[in-house]
Amino acid sequence: MSFHIRLNPTNRIVNVVFFERVELVEKLAAARQVAEKFGHLNPLLLLVDVRRADIVLSASERRQFGRFAAHLQGLSHGRAAVLHSVDHNANVIINSTAQAEGMEVVEFVTEHAAVEWLTGSAEGGRNRA
Repeated sequence: MSFHIRLNPTNRIVNVVFFERVELVEKLAAARQVAEKFGHLNPLLLLVDVRRADIVLSASERRQFGRFAAHLQGLSHGRAAVLHSVDHNANVIINSTAQAEGMEVVEFVTEHAAVEWLTGSAEGGRNRA
């Protein structure tokens, strides 16, 4: 699999890192694993890093995954900060579809800003940096 998932015990953020070639099957597997292992967390804070990933989904598959994530029990209540490279955002269709379906997803280019948004929002505080 071209992803790994871990919980940061300090800030209670679930880190999902994709790398190398990523197809729909990996995206679906990662979403299911997060839902199964961490879906009980409230709030569910997700830091999704696609900076080193080669996302090879078609536009249709990206929309399909965005809908899937937004409606998956154990994931749909999550707040997701998505890290992408400055010059390319392979997740834009996924993110906009998930947002349209009601999931809270915000895009970032720095990990610091993403973590600040996640922890600030979790405390009822700040908005996106």
